[in-house]
Amino acid sequence: MSETIIATPTDKPIITFTRTFKAPRALVWKAYTEREHVAQWWGPRSIGPIEILAHDFKPGGSWRYVQDVRDVGQVTFFGRFIEIDAPEGYVNTFGFEGPFGSTEGNEGRETQRFEDLGESTLYTGTSHFDDFASRDAVVASGMESGAREQIEQFANYVLEMEQ
Repeated sequence: MSETIIATPTDKPIITFTRTFKAPRALVWKAYTEREHVAQWWGPRSIGPIEILAHDFKPGGSWRYVQDVRDVGQVTFFGRFIEIDAPEGYVNTFGFEGPFGSTEGNEGRETQRFEDLGESTLYTGTSHFDDFASRDAVVASGMESGAREQIEQFANYVLEMEQ
């Protein structure tokens, strides 16, 4: 298993998340896109449990997940699936509402890519922002530890699926 690399380039208002999983792309794709599997790894478990309310994985379909964040309350994450190019990747929107505010009507865009390396899969997730200030505010929020935890949960789940 490799380490997760999180990068914030100086020339684009994006955050990239990169990780190589020791599993074939078909398995990684299945675990990343099917509702029953997403429920097993999405959202950092250290801050609370997750419930999948909607996960209609098709172009134009919506997704909605609720996480009970300890000592804070419920945070709802939501978006739409814009483009799907199975098993190469997909594009979705991402927003949230809860005690930290809301991005309703101002959702971000994310791109998920899965490169076939034979017995391994290179994953690259990209969060796109309108400007550097927005990107830097997300980075300053401490999102990195949660993102690393979620990606690690995914890596462990894919290993379990292989057994």
